[in-house]
Amino acid sequence: MTIFIALLRAIGPATHAKMSMADLRDGYIAAGLKNVATYIQTGNVIFETRKSAAAAQNAVATVVRGFGLANDVVLRTPGELAAVVAANPFPKAAADHPSHLVVCFMAATPPAEALHALEQHRGPERIKRVGRDLCIDYPTGVTGAKLTPGVIERRLATVGTARNWNTVRKLLALAQAGTR
Repeated sequence: MTIFIALLRAIGPATHAKMSMADLRDGYIAAGLKNVATYIQTGNVIFETRKSAAAAQNAVATVVRGFGLANDVVLRTPGELAAVVAANPFPKAAADHPSHLVVCFMAATPPAEALHALEQHRGPERIKRVGRDLCIDYPTGVTGAKLTPGVIERRLATVGTARNWNTVRKLLALAQAGTR
């Protein structure tokens, strides 16, 4: 069995579509996914399956569409989350203000030219690619920042979904606990 972490884009208690995490969990179970657990109200689901990554992605997308939503879902394995955590380009930010350090999990590898242009951003925000994902340090917080996850998506022409460092580490811990 493979463990996946599903990260639903634009699900949240304040600014995005809302949905019951219990209903979402039940939808995953009905789709044949195993050991399903959700974490907080922002569309984070950990599950196990014998399906390939592509088949798991399709199953999850079908569940989300079943709720009348068109939200994108990005899948990662515990190993992929662990690699992002290990390669954190902003360790001081992780220690000093982890809720302002964000990982933007990209659905596809961004085009190299667009990514290079984005990495040249000059502002209080710092951005570095880690694999196919982006680590962004928002030293004064995301609210009011010019380089928001939505701006990043538009500049890269690639869908992504953002989670703060606290959430990334908790998801990794929960997923790893499921592997023991």
